[in-house]
Amino acid sequence: MESFFQFAALISAFTWTTSGVILKKINFNRYFSFPFYEALISLSIMVIIITFIQEWSAIFNEKPLDLAMFSIAALLSCIGTVFYVISLKNNPMGVTFTLCAVSTILMSLTLDFAINNVNYSIAVFIGALIVLISIFIINFQSFREFENKSLLGILGGVFAGSLWGIAVFFNDKALIESSILTGAIVRAVISVIALGILSEIMRQRLETTSNIKEVSKVLIAGSLITFSSLLWFLSLNTITGSLTTIFGNTAPVFAILLGFFFLNEKIHKSEILGIFLAFIGIVIIIISKT
Repeated sequence: MESFFQFAALISAFTWTTSGVILKKINFNRYFSFPFYEALISLSIMVIIITFIQEWSAIFNEKPLDLAMFSIAALLSCIGTVFYVISLKNNPMGVTFTLCAVSTILMSLTLDFAINNVNYSIAVFIGALIVLISIFIINFQSFREFENKSLLGILGGVFAGSLWGIAVFFNDKALIESSILTGAIVRAVISVIALGILSEIMRQRLETTSNIKEVSKVLIAGSLITFSSLLWFLSLNTITGSLTTIFGNTAPVFAILLGFFFLNEKIHKSEILGIFLAFIGIVIIIISKT
């Protein structure tokens, strides 16, 4: 059964990447517009789901400490998003993604080892190392063309990934006794509030559109991210935070494949090698955990 939940994290990465393909076609110019609307869509979907299965009483009876940990995790994720935006503005996308992914994985592994006392086999560490190497190889082209290095951009990527890794730790702790539905709706509520405030502070006022096609794209992409979030919480609720993070950060593999099939993007030889290594790393981790 544990293997299924590992695949849940992989499916989460796939659905999140699919939303990115749609997101690239949305005509929003400001960074906070889509994340804010995605949070609203997620909140609406979670309200419908919780109402349909009649789980409101269970959510309102959650322990205050668990709700606080979910809230801290959501807030850290939002702050991490700000640093992610800063990094994107100063670095190529591939460099930013690599810095964020590696920082998230390393932070999750460190917290699992130092605080949660999780001991992994050598095979898991080898698999994780191969996945990390695959991320670097996939984004090799971006690093090779990375001439004007920005310290602010580099630090932004590292801070973003580190904050996301810490957020995983808090979510993991809260899920010991709380449900994934609670985690998902708290994430949505905190995101709506935090992103709304941050958009005003950073003078990135939210865009609106009356174009039906654009609205449809936002709804589909937002729904996919909500589904991705639920799968991610499902995985985190069953396996450790660091393993969920490792599987979740295979998103660039799916991004390359979807970009090739749906956006007519070219695949470099280094990216093919990176995809191959990523799958090897994933298989090693899954086999060592079964």
